[in-house]
Amino acid sequence: MAEFQEGTLDTLMERLCSSISGFDPEWVKRCVPVAEEQIQQLQDILAEYHYTIPAAYRWCLRKMGKDDGGLLERELDFCEADIDTVLELQNEEDLEKGIFCFAYSDPFTIGFYMKLSSVDDNPSVVTDWEEKNAESFEKYLFQRAFHMYQRGFAYTDFESASVCHHHERKKKENCRTCPYCGETVEERMDFINQIAESYGIKKAWFSDQAHFICYSASYAFEIRVCTGYSIEFCCNDDKLWEQVKYSLSSFPEFFMYLSEL
Repeated sequence: MAEFQEGTLDTLMERLCSSISGFDPEWVKRCVPVAEEQIQQLQDILAEYHYTIPAAYRWCLRKMGKDDGGLLERELDFCEADIDTVLELQNEEDLEKGIFCFAYSDPFTIGFYMKLSSVDDNPSVVTDWEEKNAESFEKYLFQRAFHMYQRGFAYTDFESASVCHHHERKKKENCRTCPYCGETVEERMDFINQIAESYGIKKAWFSDQAHFICYSASYAFEIRVCTGYSIEFCCNDDKLWEQVKYSLSSFPEFFMYLSEL
């Protein structure tokens, strides 16, 4: 079973490497750090707009800034996050808005950004296509590591559903029984949290307002509520797979199965 370790920010890369090594020992060997000269080059660019490189990202660069072993570059097809690409991505319009592009998928024309701040060493992450992606860069890295972990399971399935609009004609208290209710990210995640708590299921520490993540030795799953509801479930157990795969889109029933493990 993987152990995604929580800790202080200054131990970020040590914990991340240890966590991934638990299920992919070769990953660390594929990582290539960036040269200090290029870190300084990036710092000089950000300094023109009165920002510094966030500490969490600086530590990331020093461990895997040249090659991340597929951690970020597998986020989307042809996603590039190496330092050479990052330096090319910087532009005046983004930096004047206080956002810093650290990865880009050319075929999808999607950028991944950190919200820069003079006091935040662990900034939130947003994209061109989702208002919310991760509430911190640390959690973003561990969510990507979790996706690597999911790929090691024998069975996997994905379900998605748009937000139900019928609840607009219902009383709000009755609408809470509808699995697709919630006009905002916060409302949808509150709904998921309530169901999980009612079945005693604890979410992983690197979950956030847009991602509910849970894992054990038997399974790994994630529910995303950015633009609706989407769930990805993975396991190795034949019996569990037969039970759960038909209930992914019915949240109470799905959580009921997991609570019985």
